Formats: sequence, structure tokens, C-alpha cells
Amino acid sequence: MKLLVDFVLVGGVIIIAILLLLLIKSKKKQLSQKILTVFFVFLGCVILCFYALLHDIIWLFRICFIPNDITVLVVGPLLLLYIKSLFLKEENLVKNSLPHFIPAALYTVFIAVPTLLYGIFSIDRLSYILSDFIYFFIRIGDLHLMLYLIISLRLLSKYRKLMKSKYSNLTKYDFNWIRIMLQGALCVISIDVMLKIYESFYGDFDWNADFVSVITMIILISFLGYYGVNQSSVLLPDYLLEEDQFTTNKSKNTLPSFKKEEFETLKSKLELILVTNRPYLDEDLTLGKLANQISTTDKKLSMLLNQYMNTTFYDLINTYRINAVKEKIQSDLYDNYNLFGIACECGFKSRTSFNRIFKKETGCSPSVYKKQFS
Repeated sequence: MKLLVDFVLVGGVIIIAILLLLLIKSKKKQLSQKILTVFFVFLGCVILCFYALLHDIIWLFRICFIPNDITVLVVGPLLLLYIKSLFLKEENLVKNSLPHFIPAALYTVFIAVPTLLYGIFSIDRLSYILSDFIYFFIRIGDLHLMLYLIISLRLLSKYRKLMKSKYSNLTKYDFNWIRIMLQGALCVISIDVMLKIYESFYGDFDWNADFVSVITMIILISFLGYYGVNQSSVLLPDYLLEEDQFTTNKSKNTLPSFKKEEFETLKSKLELILVTNRPYLDEDLTLGKLANQISTTDKKLSMLLNQYMNTTFYDLINTYRINAVKEKIQSDLYDNYNLFGIACECGFKSRTSFNRIFKKETGCSPSVYKKQFS
């Protein structure tokens, strides 16, 4: 068992070293990549700390002790900041996020540093002070991380929803991997909490239960590193965030009468362009491109769709694309095309998203729909 744990820990150190090297050498120094660098440094210290425990390397354990001890309080805010950095402007983002790291700072000053000093110098007074508090803070740290993971998942869901107001295809900007990673981390910390609760009632295991969490964490590190290192930011315009706040208001469907007339005219222009120019056939169509074709701003077009027509740019364009697919399926000219070939002709880029959207619009899969005309 020790040999297996040793192998996994060494593998984790190597993976993190490679990821840090890639991040440091990257020419694009985006905020998201800087956050990942800090994130991997902390997790690297956790792995080294457990490696030191496994092999009784006291000096290495003491070097990594404080980063390891506060990681559970740092990782949650870092992941939240990372998600924000992928979708929002960098200006003041870090500054506004600093309050989230106050618990970690307080824990460092009042718990982690005194604990390290006690371990080095065996100060009895510190031992007396810490004995009543350290166990409590370990449990609070787990709950703190779980809370931040849940908040991060909700924020990611909100931002992905707002992306549908700007893009007609999300294949290039697929952030499902972050969702899976966050859900995986939530499962890991939940298992860790359950193991600690079990130990509280029935006594400690013969082996260190924390190693289970660390090994699973290394798997998640690999997942995040594979997808996250080269991930580009997709900044959401300020007006989309403002509209999102507006639509959560109780009076979201109330618009001034003069705006209703303006929006009705704009809606007619939009429908005419969609029918005559068929811009939805462009797989890279964006809100801005479509706004240019109807001689308006992307902000005004977004308001028309989200607040007046109660839809999103993504849903509207893909509805037209599905109708185009249905027309081609029924046409003899496309008998030699496979279904995904037809989908590509109509502006889709992903087989998975095409199948999902088609079933949502028609209630059946593309293959079942095609059999009706065979």
C-alpha cells in the first residue's frame, strides 16, 4: 500500500511540475493562468507534505506545512476567482476578491504559524492554546471549501447561460470540463468529511484517511491541467451582466411603450434578415455579426432577444438551424448526405450539441426523424 501511495504522490509532483513549467513558459500571461499557477503551487505543497509524512522527511514537512495547512481555505476562493477571470475583465478582479482570502490569512496567523512553532520549539503554552481550536478549524475548513465549490458551480452555470446571449455555437467555448472538475472536487471533499465523521465516532483508521483525498485530488489536478492550461478567456460584455440583473427583477417583462414600438420594428428587421440572408448558416455567427446585419448594436439586439422576445441568441439561431436541417432531410437533394453532414451545412459544429438541440426542438432524435421520410 505504501509503495502504491508513494508512486501516486511522486506522479502528482511530476504532473504539477510539468503544468507549472507550461504555465510559466506560456507567452499569454492571462489572469486565469496566473491564478492556476498559484493554485498548482498550493496543491504541489500538499502533495510534498504528504510525501514528507510518508517518508518522515521533517525538513520538507516543515517547509510545506503552512501552505498545506491553509490550502483547504485557499482553494475555494482561488477556483471562484479563476472562473470569474475566464468570463470577466481583469480590472479590479483580484482586488475585489481579496476579502475571500481573509479566513486563510487569519488561520495562518493564529493557527498555522503557532502550530509550526510548537512543532519546532515544543512551546507548551502554544500547545495549550491550540489544542482546543485546531480540530474545530479543520472541520470549518472542509465546510468552507464545500460552500465555495457550490458557489463556483452556480456562478459557472450563470456565465454559461449568459454566453448563449452572445454565441450561436459553444463548441469552441465548452466549459463543461470545469463543471465536471468542480463536481468531482465536491465529491472528494464530501467523502473526506464523511471519513472524518466516521473517525469521530468509531476511532481512527489503521491508515491515514487523508491519503484517499490526496490521491483523488491528483486525478482532478490532471484533469484541470489538461483542459485549463491553454484555456482562453471568453469575456462577457458588461451589458450582458446588467441585463441578467434586470431579468431577475420582478418587473422583467415591463418595457416602456416607446421601446415596445422600437423593438417591434427591430424584430421585423431581424426576422426578415433571418429569412432572406440566412445568417444562421454561418457556424461562427455571433451576436455582434448579426447586429451589424440589421444595423443596430449588439446591446440593443441582446435586449430585443432577452427582454422582448424572451429567448436567447443561442436558442433563436439554433431553432432556425434545426428548421434548415429538417428541410434538407426532407429534400431528395440531400439523400447522399449523412445527418451530421447536413447539420454542418446548416451551421452546427458539434455532433453532440446538434443531437441534443434537435431532440429538444422536435422531441425525437435526427435518425428517428429521418426515417419518417425514407
